[in-house]
Amino acid sequence: MEGKTKVNAKPQFRLCKEDGKTGARTGCITTSRGVTAETPFGLVMTRKGLPGYLTMDNLKQINGVKGLHVCASHFFDRSGLGLRDGRPLSEVMGQEEDSPVLVFCGLRDPVRFNLNLYPAVGSGNISVETEAGVTTACQDSYMRFVKEAQPDFCLSLSDDIMNCNGKKRRAKAVKRTSEWLGESLNEFGGSGEELKSVGLIASILATERAEDNLRQAQAAAAASSDPSVVGYAIMGLGLGESEESRRGALLSICGQLSKDKVRYTSGPSTPIDLLRTIECGIDVVDTGFVNELTACGMAMVFPTDREGVPDPEVEDGFNLNLWSDEFIHDQRPLKENCECYTCRNGFSRGYIHHLLECRELLAEVLLEFHNTHHMCSFMKTIRTTIEEGVFSEYTEEFQKSYTINTTS
Repeated sequence: MEGKTKVNAKPQFRLCKEDGKTGARTGCITTSRGVTAETPFGLVMTRKGLPGYLTMDNLKQINGVKGLHVCASHFFDRSGLGLRDGRPLSEVMGQEEDSPVLVFCGLRDPVRFNLNLYPAVGSGNISVETEAGVTTACQDSYMRFVKEAQPDFCLSLSDDIMNCNGKKRRAKAVKRTSEWLGESLNEFGGSGEELKSVGLIASILATERAEDNLRQAQAAAAASSDPSVVGYAIMGLGLGESEESRRGALLSICGQLSKDKVRYTSGPSTPIDLLRTIECGIDVVDTGFVNELTACGMAMVFPTDREGVPDPEVEDGFNLNLWSDEFIHDQRPLKENCECYTCRNGFSRGYIHHLLECRELLAEVLLEFHNTHHMCSFMKTIRTTIEEGVFSEYTEEFQKSYTINTTS
């Protein structure tokens, strides 16, 4: 049952059910604000604390939104990194004190940042893309922002690199990520009241080298004895690695981690990727691909219920491209029987196509309403199948339907 509950000094994670055939699991996060959320769930990506085209009031109309990913780099301007006018992050976001939505804070934007163009700089700095251009940030500036912002969770810094980088650069990235975790632990330990309600998520940089992953996972597991650490973040995924490498890294790292800590990762780019990630034991994932689909004028229409089958009229079985002229006179909702704001209120495929053609912002607003609702419904089905012990069968059938639909 989600809502308000007893307040803890730090966010807590409670494991509820493990799938008998895979590493998938359900759990419950309780924040220091007393808010609870069932896992696994997907984080809604934000820009300066807000979704791409929605407001916090809009989000309240979507059932199942459990967490937001806030990027500190979005608050970096020519005067530095930080919140302006002395306002707390919750006020900047328009978030009420008793909001049931959790806030995860990291430095970089995992969706928009181009690692090929802007590598890490110097021994203690990291490149970030901001409104003032590309600049550098460091551990100290990031921690100052976290103290101001007071999110529910804070990711320790990680030196994410593209998969094509060489052995020396990979070793340096692993070393820097480990050092930043150590500095974060020191910062949390000596901060007194400033970070008492913020949970530290220890970052682990996934690589293609099994020994690197094992060593980092063991170090992070050891660090979790520190009361500041409430979970783990498996970083560096979705950056050009193969599906086999991604799965191998997730399985080997999760196998070394404590079961009573929450696990986060970024990188899934399709619903299939999402299922495979959760199958490895991940509790919280970024769903940046939802933002990208919305920005491209696409609507997710794949089945979110266990009995559903892909629409044969949808080319890839997953998404409608509303830019296509085939929707000019289409008066159907984006998805039949969908309960999202867009579909319930009669906004048709043809109307949204018209809005896109006219470059009307309302098109993206309506698409984000639908796509966010659709992803939340999908995550709810995933949690249900894990609880009922049929997650493995559901995943197998889902992937089979997708494969048949895209190859027929």
